[in-house]
Amino acid sequence: MTPAWSVLGESVAGTGHRANAIPCQDAFRFRPFGPDSQWLAVAVADGAGSATHAEIGATLTCDELVRRIDLGTPETLLTPDGVTELFRGVRDAVLAEAARLGVPGRELACTALLAVVGPDSAAFAQVGDGAIVAGDRVVFWPEPAEYANATDFLADDDWVARLRFATSDGPADELAVTTDGLQRLALDFAAKTPHAAFFRPLFDALRSAADAASLVKPFRAFLDSPRVNARTDDDKTLVVAVRLR
Repeated sequence: MTPAWSVLGESVAGTGHRANAIPCQDAFRFRPFGPDSQWLAVAVADGAGSATHAEIGATLTCDELVRRIDLGTPETLLTPDGVTELFRGVRDAVLAEAARLGVPGRELACTALLAVVGPDSAAFAQVGDGAIVAGDRVVFWPEPAEYANATDFLADDDWVARLRFATSDGPADELAVTTDGLQRLALDFAAKTPHAAFFRPLFDALRSAADAASLVKPFRAFLDSPRVNARTDDDKTLVVAVRLR
């Protein structure tokens, strides 16, 4: 049977991090699930640059978001309460890991983005910066920060107030989730839309590829190319997905 989704994702350390021997602090996970794997969950996180264990927090956040999808049903994720409880459980797991490591929770601070897309509906949630692109729209437009490089994190005490949530009743056949390292390249800030010139070649290549795995090397090379690195020295994570049936 033809898979329902073709998905490609990659995280690449920024040139600024490599110059200072700092590991990539981004993470991502994705998983088809539900009847006939018609649903797709994509999680992306960006560790706080000031956090000593940022990469651990980001990786655990993505692992837990996707793992906990299987503990409920798609329908429970299409409600504000369901998504809030999902994020609360993930946050508790991150704080428990911080306690195990003997550090404050803020040392595992990260943003958290989640897209859950089904045949006829979808739910999106986000704490902090980064972008979720569904079709031809940015689900949550980046909010201006009071200070440069400042954003919200799941470890923050007021994370519930910062959690953004949206649903869609129509199908999303093309999906992308990215950390803020790519925002200036991927988004048209004047029009407040995704940059078609950035996303369209990626979606088309993924849809036409016989196997998404064959695109991993060129995809990584693109994210780490001089053209991209000239625009950003931050870590870069991008997950793109297209529905095949």
